[in-house]
Amino acid sequence: MNKKIIGILKKVYHYENGFYNSDLDRHEHKIPDSVTSKDLSLLIDNGLKPNNFETFEHDDSLQRLLKLKENPKLTLDFAKAMFLKGVTGEFPRGRQTLMSFIYIKNLYQHKFEGKETCEISGLPKKKTLDKTSQLYTYYLGHSWNEMPIHYLIELEEILKYEEPKITKEDKDKLIELLDLISKSDLNETPGNLEKRIAKSKVLPKTDKYKRYGILLTLSECGILPNEFITPAYDKFLTRKEVWKASENLTTSHRSDIVLPFGGWKGENKVNYKRYEEIFE
Repeated sequence: MNKKIIGILKKVYHYENGFYNSDLDRHEHKIPDSVTSKDLSLLIDNGLKPNNFETFEHDDSLQRLLKLKENPKLTLDFAKAMFLKGVTGEFPRGRQTLMSFIYIKNLYQHKFEGKETCEISGLPKKKTLDKTSQLYTYYLGHSWNEMPIHYLIELEEILKYEEPKITKEDKDKLIELLDLISKSDLNETPGNLEKRIAKSKVLPKTDKYKRYGILLTLSECGILPNEFITPAYDKFLTRKEVWKASENLTTSHRSDIVLPFGGWKGENKVNYKRYEEIFE
């Protein structure tokens, strides 16, 4: 993704351009005067039309996610290659893909349970989202695990890219990060770990929240172990199970650090056996 496209998206999705459309019950963004018709054409040509709304319903979203499991291109090799390029900073967009892949890895057919959000999958009963707004956050290098419907948006778009070729330098960057984590004090918290990583400058092109996303993915893999929930790589956990486990966290309910990374602490160190299983 070239800097010009990111710059145009930044203009469109600046918070000052956002407003709530009460008639359609959705959050939209005005196109600023500084964005020309040529700029808009460039976004559209790259599949990033602003205010690209879609209404997602649970059953259809679930079927699309399950269908992605059958896509021969969407493999663990593809997802981990994207993640490694994201960790190095070469392709920040790739940071989300491994976490999204892990979610669908053990996803299964089920009926909706709950009120507005399914207590099994976390997919909404019905929700309208601006897909371009979500993709923009991924191109900036963010990754998160709290709204599974975002995985659908992410995975359907990432498949337009070819699997990147991974070099020794790419793998060495992740090993450098893991070796730094392995030197944690026994009582180190997730927040203190992030600060130590920031100080080390081991992760280029990241801020606090982008570093959380990378660490969250490693936790979903089981590379950063925790005592509260099974890694999503091993087993599909229902949202109800995750919500229940979150009650055991000692961090504030307002914390930005969620499970499974929120359950890691220094004494858990790094599960290098799991690293080798996935990345070697």
